[in-house]
Amino acid sequence: MHRKNTQIKLLESKGYSLLWGGIETSTTSVIDTKTKDSSRVNLYLAPYIDYNHKSGFGLRVKTYALPGGSNPGFYLTSISPYFAKYDGKVYPYISFTRYIQHDNPSVPYSPIQNEIYAHVRLKTKYIDPMAGIDIGFGNDEQNNNESVSDVNAYVAVNHLYLKQNLGVKKNNILGIRPCLQLNAGTDRYYKFFRTTNYISQNTKANHIGYGRGGSTSGNGTPVLANAYTISVENDFNLSNVEMNLYLMYFFGKFSIEPSGSLYFPLRGDDKTAYGYWQINLNYWLK
Repeated sequence: MHRKNTQIKLLESKGYSLLWGGIETSTTSVIDTKTKDSSRVNLYLAPYIDYNHKSGFGLRVKTYALPGGSNPGFYLTSISPYFAKYDGKVYPYISFTRYIQHDNPSVPYSPIQNEIYAHVRLKTKYIDPMAGIDIGFGNDEQNNNESVSDVNAYVAVNHLYLKQNLGVKKNNILGIRPCLQLNAGTDRYYKFFRTTNYISQNTKANHIGYGRGGSTSGNGTPVLANAYTISVENDFNLSNVEMNLYLMYFFGKFSIEPSGSLYFPLRGDDKTAYGYWQINLNYWLK
């Protein structure tokens, strides 16, 4: 199969099986166990491998590590079987993720160990409306194994714009996908939901601490104080407006995918915008 055709099938799938591996980097909220500072973020590295069969069923395994800080090392592994279809005009996606949090005292503890995520996207000529929901659940080991849950939902509009055969060699593709999204949720606990990066990855960690009744980290350090988003008493409500820009550049068997997100809070006393960035580098095996 010609590599250029594989890239196009990935971005506008027509029924190919795909296998790829990569590494992701961004920031995550951390606690400096030496200074007790709980309002910081550190760089993380997350290698992963993903297989998507042409039937739509797939599996992704990813593990996260801090390369520096007061406690470098692994802190999280996620295992995600999923189903996704990209044919026609209606694109459904559903996944289950098991989060295994390793014993790293620099990363806030999360009692949400399981995630069910689903979205549906409608493809049109100019704009693609989209809606999704995230349901998380688990047992809080720091509170007598009490059953806990969280939910997040969103509606969004986005569209993928493609430009092929750039430059001299003409064996590449540039994809640009802007997205405007409205998020709502309970946000009761710190978690690693795929739809709540404004909690676990943003660059202003002081925005996302626990309110009254919140939790502590694995070593008993209070997690991210003086903030409004996370409280066990939160009801389901609007949380923020999210603006995203995703870039995808494919060349040979590699792709690089930088993205940026900006959030405008809709609840809490501080409505200051905040955001985060992310970069994925992939190698396509099939």
